[in-house]
Amino acid sequence: MSNKKIYKGLNKRRRFHFRKFITTVLCMALIIGYAYKKIEVDKVLGNFNLFEKMSFVVDKVCFWKDLDLQAFKLNSTDAKKSDKLLEQSEKEEESKNLSSNAKVAIVQGIDVYLIQVGSFDNDEDLKKIEEKLEQNKIPNSTLKIDGINKSQTYISFKEEDMRQALPVVKNLFNDAFITKLEIPVLSLEYTEEYSYIKNISDYMNSLLKSYEEEANYLNKNKSNFDTEKYQNMMNERKEILNKLDNEVKKIDYKELDYFKNNLLSYTSQIKDNISNSEKIISSDNLYKYESFLISSVQMYYEFINQMKTA
Repeated sequence: MSNKKIYKGLNKRRRFHFRKFITTVLCMALIIGYAYKKIEVDKVLGNFNLFEKMSFVVDKVCFWKDLDLQAFKLNSTDAKKSDKLLEQSEKEEESKNLSSNAKVAIVQGIDVYLIQVGSFDNDEDLKKIEEKLEQNKIPNSTLKIDGINKSQTYISFKEEDMRQALPVVKNLFNDAFITKLEIPVLSLEYTEEYSYIKNISDYMNSLLKSYEEEANYLNKNKSNFDTEKYQNMMNERKEILNKLDNEVKKIDYKELDYFKNNLLSYTSQIKDNISNSEKIISSDNLYKYESFLISSVQMYYEFINQMKTA
């Protein structure tokens, strides 16, 4: 065998595939670059999780994903993050759907007029004022605002009624003046599942109408007070309160526990006021009924403001 045959082809130049070379180099550089970036040097000797790091690199490199190689579909950290983002997105979408399906029940705001006798931070001074009002058979109740006791008397949903009553009070207390309680609107958002919220707002509005009805009657019928008619008004109010309580007790939504407990506490106090007034029904005790009405409205004012600041 000649030397020519033995070395045949060894000196022949092989064709250099430049594109393949560049593609391979770029892919390797991409993989090594991502690996170097994600694998911190100070963790190499510590908590280095090869499976996790390889998973991240493999998921990030578009080269492998384009080839759709099942062997490289590992459970990466980014995949877990994507699942969490997807779950969060689904919750936000659900929340938007609930919001779009939500309805709003409105408890009307009211303006109530009273005559304020004075403001006291001293219990002894307040007690003296209350005794003087009782002696003169003037209805009264105390409202605490910002830690100060406001002694108030008479009540109406019409300012004109208070202008007529003011001179009587001024004969005893020169500093007396007309004041207005601005009770704000209460909005209750609900979905069809909690439709009883609408019933609650309706009964609360009915309760406010009951207060207005009583105030109008007491201001117009001081000289011809009808105990039977007054008792009928109290019976209607008790019926409203009982229906309201039944609806409020249906609340099983944790975020509304504060509203539920405070409203039930309020209705319980109003029932006590009614019970106390029924024990003394007489034309001689007209001023006491108005005192109970003032107290009921003042407590409602406090309740609504508690809900607004909760």
